[in-house]
Amino acid sequence: MGRIYKNIVMEDVLDIIRKRGFYYIRTKVLYPDFIGPEYIIVTDDTDIAKKHPKMARMIIIAPDKFEAMAEEYNRYFGNEDREKHRESKYHIDEGYSEETIEDENGEHQLNPLDMELTPVEDAVEMNELKDILSKAMEDLTPHQKERIKKYYYQQMTYDEIAASENVGKMTAYRSIRAGISKMRKLF
Repeated sequence: MGRIYKNIVMEDVLDIIRKRGFYYIRTKVLYPDFIGPEYIIVTDDTDIAKKHPKMARMIIIAPDKFEAMAEEYNRYFGNEDREKHRESKYHIDEGYSEETIEDENGEHQLNPLDMELTPVEDAVEMNELKDILSKAMEDLTPHQKERIKKYYYQQMTYDEIAASENVGKMTAYRSIRAGISKMRKLF
């Protein structure tokens, strides 16, 4: 069957809002079991319902609030796609893959003999990259280190980082980008 929905790219959403004044998406795309208004209208125009009376019955939300919804939607469907790929790769009609073996409890596990082991060279290279990354992180300011950790390791958004530190979104964004630029010089 294939993927029904594609990622929501906020730059594209904001571009549509600049051109048309609003962006809309079916509510059931984000919330499949939702019962209520058919569309979510994303706009920064506070008078949109007066200009377009049909929209008064829809869910109207600001772009910054919608961004968190879009990120969660993208994360959810990204995970769904990965799971479908795993399932298609390791499961057959009988519920297991020929690459699995049955353990003493009757559960199917990947056959260790079929698993691709990481060559020693790859492990050494990975350790070297970790060392370089660790040294690169040492050159960052405390704010940059913390924000990069939140962004990449805790998968927080710029809005969430800004809110947690009581700073503006652009401050968090610029700090992370400046830290990454410093780190790239070492690579």
